[in-house]
Amino acid sequence: MEINDKLFLKYKYDYLELTLKISKLRYHGEEVHIDLLLQALQAGCLSDIPDDELNNLLFDMDIQ
Repeated sequence: MEINDKLFLKYKYDYLELTLKISKLRYHGEEVHIDLLLQALQAGCLSDIPDDELNNLLFDMDIQ
């Protein structure tokens, strides 16, 4: 496995960990700190996450 592949997988893993943390905070009704969202956004961009998914992460889509 090349270095670029390892970095890509690291960013993907980081993104998944951060989105899990964000999801848990939102589930418990807690406020998500902007730094956490920006870290997830950066990791998502580096791991080629689609823009739609990144937008859903940044904006709470729970409309009542």
